[in-house]
Amino acid sequence: MMKKRLEINTDRCMGCCACEIACKMEYKLPKGIRFIIMRETEDITPGREKLRFHFDICRHCDQAACMEVCPQNAIYRREDGIVLVDESTCVGCKLCYAACPWDVPQFGEDGIMHKCSMCAARQDQGLEPSCVVACPAGAIKVVGE
Repeated sequence: MMKKRLEINTDRCMGCCACEIACKMEYKLPKGIRFIIMRETEDITPGREKLRFHFDICRHCDQAACMEVCPQNAIYRREDGIVLVDESTCVGCKLCYAACPWDVPQFGEDGIMHKCSMCAARQDQGLEPSCVVACPAGAIKVVGE
């Protein structure tokens, strides 16, 4: 089985944040927790001025630093490559946050790490992740299936 990952075509992105909203709604995320963080920057190259959009989202890395440093082994990889967190095992030490080059791990009031699961439960049912479904520009897709 090929490893799955989310691919975001930033040239197609319109900055509408539908992906962020769909994710927050899918997981009923509390204030302050976001699994997708869209950021905009201005490209001021003469003749090419435009907004560019960048995303902070779990990359489900092949060499997941968060997984390697977790003393509780609460972070694990499924056979399809999706990196998940066993929230019942996480102790909230935040070593995963320190190790992640993308600053992806989020910590809520419960002190437990939360992050994008690539909507693994939806994919197990044959559905696409909520961010993919919500994107009107078709800028997000699952690759490696």
